[in-house]
Amino acid sequence: MADSVPTPEHRAFVEAGIGIVMSIIMADGKYSQDEFIWFKTVQHRHPLFADVPPESFNPMLKRVKQRLGKESWRKLLDEWAVAVPERFRVSIFELATELAVVDKELEGREPEVVRYLWRALGIPDEQARTIFMTRIERM
Repeated sequence: MADSVPTPEHRAFVEAGIGIVMSIIMADGKYSQDEFIWFKTVQHRHPLFADVPPESFNPMLKRVKQRLGKESWRKLLDEWAVAVPERFRVSIFELATELAVVDKELEGREPEVVRYLWRALGIPDEQARTIFMTRIERM
């Protein structure tokens, strides 16, 4: 995939993943150095993003940031959650919860965004709480 432009379906999925991750990053109102380093690492190693060349990834990231600055995060998470194929929903939620606590703090809307996300992704409450609490215990 690195040598070609992603298909529209794959691009929608990748952009949804970027949007979900950026929603968590922006939920506390700041973009910390820890979050930046973590996101860059994930961008290069996570299967969702790893095969997407920078010339495709960077415009998606820019589009997501612009939309997050103008539109309701709830509306966007609803849109992005349905773009994530069912088989990847738990793993993208795990990724998002890991990011929520990477800076060792839960601030601002982070808990609210995480709760909203698990419901938008259709993850059962008990399973989502367990995933989230496991991440919090590691803080």
